Amino acid sequence: MLLKFKTNPLLISTLFFLGYTSILHADECGVLRYLVNKSNGITISGNTCKTADDIALGSEFNLMPGARLWFKSQRSADTQGICQNRSPNPIRISVNSDQPPWIKPSDLANCSPWTNNKMNCDDGKDGLNALSCVITTLNSDPHPKGLEQRTTSVRMRSLQIQGDPNKDEPSQSNAEADKEKVISAMQPDISLCRALNETDTHIKLTWLVDTNGHVNTVIPAADEYDEQNDADKLVIDCFTAVIKDFSYPQSSQAVWLSNQF
Repeated sequence: MLLKFKTNPLLISTLFFLGYTSILHADECGVLRYLVNKSNGITISGNTCKTADDIALGSEFNLMPGARLWFKSQRSADTQGICQNRSPNPIRISVNSDQPPWIKPSDLANCSPWTNNKMNCDDGKDGLNALSCVITTLNSDPHPKGLEQRTTSVRMRSLQIQGDPNKDEPSQSNAEADKEKVISAMQPDISLCRALNETDTHIKLTWLVDTNGHVNTVIPAADEYDEQNDADKLVIDCFTAVIKDFSYPQSSQAVWLSNQF
């Protein structure tokens, strides 16, 4: 016997709406990814995504004075963006589009158009630069393959053997190649820091990599920057974020790395 079911138009409409909403929500949460480890001084409001680093269309980044926002495209992993709040006031940036450049300052009216993937905004009062943003496509794998677990290089050495990070040791060709892979993989992010701060400043940084591949200590060469210069501080802070976020191989002993960026 053939059973007949009565069609419920309201039920069908509800299911269709829920399905459409789910698809729309998935699209919204695929706009940007917030790179929390390389950012500082950021809070996020209005984000409807379930995971904190997935950023939905309509979300808003709140940048405290001196804050740096780092993000990347969900649809193109090689495309990253970075913004720096240079003003003494908080700045809000909204995610207003699913297409590049994705973002727009919410409370700054005097902003330049995006030119060469860069935008600047002034404070509208004194004409001082309040916000800088740069977007770029990176060409390097942030986690280079073939990086072996080593403990020494030209400037990479065990603390148990050598406690002075400023004293060089004889090189080992394989270990030096490992170091070059690390520095090369960092370079696109370092270049993004330079573009953001419009600087050609070069400074030597020395950092300690623990046995788990984590970095907590980064030391700038004291004679190569001005501690009272806010611009130098912002550049070094950006470089430091890149160094700390990098995925290092584990080793049997803590090691030092040093490089002139």
